Amino acid sequence: MSPAMVGRSEQLDGLRSALAAAVGGVPVTVVLGGEAGVGKTRLVTEFAAEAERDGALVVVGQCVNLGGDGLAYAPITGALRDLGGRLGTDALLAAAGPGRAALASLLPDLPGGDGQPDGTSQGRVFEAVTGLLEHVAAERPLVLVLEDLHWADRATRQLLGFAVRALGNARLLIVGTYRSDELSRDHPLRLLLAELERVRTVHRVDLPRLTEHEVAEQLAGLAGAEPPVDAVRRIHARSEGVPFFVEQLADLDDGTTLPESLRDLLLVRVEQLSDASQRLVRLLAVGSDHVGHDLLASVAAVDADALDRTLREAVSANVLRVDGDGYAFRHALVREAVHADLLPGEHARLHALYAATLERRLASGAGPRRAVTAEAAHHWFCAHEHEKSFAASLDAAAEARSLAAYDEAQRNFERALELWDQIPEAAAKAGCDHAELLARTAAAANNAGELDRALALVDAALAEVRAAGDAVEPSRVARLLGFRGTLLSELGRGGATEEVERALALIPADPPTARRARLLQKYVSRLMMDGRQAGAVALGREAAELAHQTGEAESEFRAYVVLGPSLVHSGQVEAGLEALETARQLAGERPEWLVSYYINMSDALHLLGRYGEAEQVAQQGIDRAGAVGLARTLGTMLAGNAAEPLMALGRWDDAERVIIRALELRPPGRHVWHLSGLRSWLALWRGDVEAASRFAFEVHERLAGHDPGPQYVLPATRAAAEAALGRGEPNLAWELIRTAIDATPGQQFGYELPLLGAAGWALEARARAGTATDDDAAWLRGRLEPTSGWGPAPTWAPVVRAHLAGLDGPSPDAWRAALDTVEAAEGPAHLRPFAGYRLGEAYVLLGERAAAEEPLRRAAEQADSLGAGLIRGWIDDLVRRARLGLPPSGSGGPGTGGPGTGAFPALTDREREVLHLVAAGRSNRQIGEELFISTKTASVHVSNILAKLGVSGRGEAAALAHREGLLDDDPARQAG
Repeated sequence: MSPAMVGRSEQLDGLRSALAAAVGGVPVTVVLGGEAGVGKTRLVTEFAAEAERDGALVVVGQCVNLGGDGLAYAPITGALRDLGGRLGTDALLAAAGPGRAALASLLPDLPGGDGQPDGTSQGRVFEAVTGLLEHVAAERPLVLVLEDLHWADRATRQLLGFAVRALGNARLLIVGTYRSDELSRDHPLRLLLAELERVRTVHRVDLPRLTEHEVAEQLAGLAGAEPPVDAVRRIHARSEGVPFFVEQLADLDDGTTLPESLRDLLLVRVEQLSDASQRLVRLLAVGSDHVGHDLLASVAAVDADALDRTLREAVSANVLRVDGDGYAFRHALVREAVHADLLPGEHARLHALYAATLERRLASGAGPRRAVTAEAAHHWFCAHEHEKSFAASLDAAAEARSLAAYDEAQRNFERALELWDQIPEAAAKAGCDHAELLARTAAAANNAGELDRALALVDAALAEVRAAGDAVEPSRVARLLGFRGTLLSELGRGGATEEVERALALIPADPPTARRARLLQKYVSRLMMDGRQAGAVALGREAAELAHQTGEAESEFRAYVVLGPSLVHSGQVEAGLEALETARQLAGERPEWLVSYYINMSDALHLLGRYGEAEQVAQQGIDRAGAVGLARTLGTMLAGNAAEPLMALGRWDDAERVIIRALELRPPGRHVWHLSGLRSWLALWRGDVEAASRFAFEVHERLAGHDPGPQYVLPATRAAAEAALGRGEPNLAWELIRTAIDATPGQQFGYELPLLGAAGWALEARARAGTATDDDAAWLRGRLEPTSGWGPAPTWAPVVRAHLAGLDGPSPDAWRAALDTVEAAEGPAHLRPFAGYRLGEAYVLLGERAAAEEPLRRAAEQADSLGAGLIRGWIDDLVRRARLGLPPSGSGGPGTGGPGTGAFPALTDREREVLHLVAAGRSNRQIGEELFISTKTASVHVSNILAKLGVSGRGEAAALAHREGLLDDDPARQAG
């Protein structure tokens, strides 16, 4: 079993809120539904353990599957026995009071039953059980769990319906679970659920399957290590996010064979169908994940009435489900098990039947050509009709590539490669040799984000063309070498620039050719990525001119799109922005070219401190990338480019949403490095130093053995260094910064300036500890001086100088100058409360406590507004130690938004809003949706609220809110 529950925070929050309401005297019933294996029992078990830790009494009753209507009162009897075991017989009898005689029908061995269990009416039993629950709950909050209600007998269902309506003010929570996939149309539980939904205190919760990201978390927990991306995708696709199936598949090495025990379990329902329905189910298993009704009717070749009868039987048995205009299996693993159970001849015959039917439909113009061709290629392959599959695969790949469906193109190209050796005259039929097909497959894999696979395919192609010797044109080798260099760069591996240099050497400069123009542009790109900006500028102009001269439009565009940032980094800002604008004009309306423009322009604008413009450009690029099938690759790069300016503007919740959404796409390596570094930064300044350190360490581990260039190394170093500073380790922070900057060729102003800010912070902290040297200060001044006047240097330089001034003792004048500068700047927003805190601290250190109050009060307001928990913590600590006349965290001073006195004086406006919603029973996801923040941010707010109120859980916080009348004090109305 997975060591930690995954992906159930929303449902767990709902149960917590229900318990909070019950603790407040409002009995609540939660009916939790979900298919078999989705994790209902795990969720209830985790919740029950938590509820008991919080002081509730939890008893469990289990329904029993005996066929028919089951054993009368089985789960109630089990729960009562559990209750008796927990309380003791005497306490149970005392709680039962006058109803003890009626309970004898459920517990015949209970003393005091007068020996007449058979004469008790059902009504008396209902009253006795309800009264017992009320009496027990009066002493201690009670949670009654009834598992597997789909097997519940009629008496249990009736008792449950009675109790839900009859319970008064008992501190009781009833949690019932059932399998949604067991409820046929005429299942008796359906009627009870429909009745219960009309009761205000009953909540019905559906437990969904896990997302791919959540499956990755579950696999990491099972293995104790990060799972490979391909394993995550394969297991998520096969399990469809059902946790039980994830666990069963986690240990499979081959990724194909199902364990025999699991296969038998999956086939149980299929084997209960009639022979006709089983034949139809086997036919559907051969089809795709979804088979349209018209296609199925053509393949099945039976009359319409017979088809409808067999389909209805399979749907009613929950083997199949209606899916739009067709049908799908209730679960993908059922289809997989049925397909694996086919006889060899049956397997080939049914696949050939599908393929022939699809090709007839294609010839008649029915269905989209791309989808039909790809499906026919698959079926011909499975039917062992290799030549037909080869031709259809190449057609499907070409169709998919033209529509930017690169993952689909890669799959079809890969199938053609697999078939190559079995096809007579394959090169003639494909229109290219095997090496070229390898290269085309690599290009599709690259665009689909499968960079390691793309590199392997290029290496195979290079081996083939090199083996051919002089029979292969040097230009072809050069093209593959250039592609290999690009892939090495994308993967952050060493040798990328050298590979492009080797390619360039194979193409003579005279006469000018389009091939040399393309390779020269790639070489310029590599120089920029290596941080060799002077060389990139010099050769960038040459590359643009050569591309224009040879009519190589894309290379001309890409030369300018690289020349622009190189000029910006070299200090020629206006010329750089003009080059980027030229690139935009050359791109016209070509969407893939525009995506590259948006990447470099948004990055340049951000580094120059033009944050609002940068965010807008990046968002435009994200939209474009999604439209051309590049959301997982270039789209996630743009997500980082959007998140950074959002963070600088103080829109941290928006930035977090962008980051999380991008990481859920499981992007290629270097985009993960960037996004994880941003997560570290956000966590740190929000006050979660532990999470920041964890994210920074993850980035460090991922970067190990890679050579991605300064634009990845320097931001990652900033995240690690600031996390170290947050932990109080300035010497480590300084070492990280010096090592990274000294190893960088030239000076990267845009990436270096924020790092110099962290260097100043570290150096001042080291000076206070007596470990800073004059050489350290000289080094920092020497790095800062050349940046003068560049981009955001006028904002960062006063901050760095204030840190340097602090080497000789407190310097309020320097921090006042820094504060005035950052207050007037568009961003970074965190520097405002940071500088304000430093100014106040300087006054305190000089003994001028009265002068410290104004900047600290202002910094506290800004930190609260921003959500900068790290700075707010510093301020509160300084106020406490210096005994200043300032209120602690948001306690009603100016700008906190809360009243000076009242029920919750320690909460900010946002936290008061969140607590209001917690008290109303909202889950973290619902809070996030209502307040337009992420679920994670809502969770952080809830944690802060619990800490400030000194309570241990949501239940206590909600009870306190109810008791103190917070529901009559709506923050939204206050703000107005």
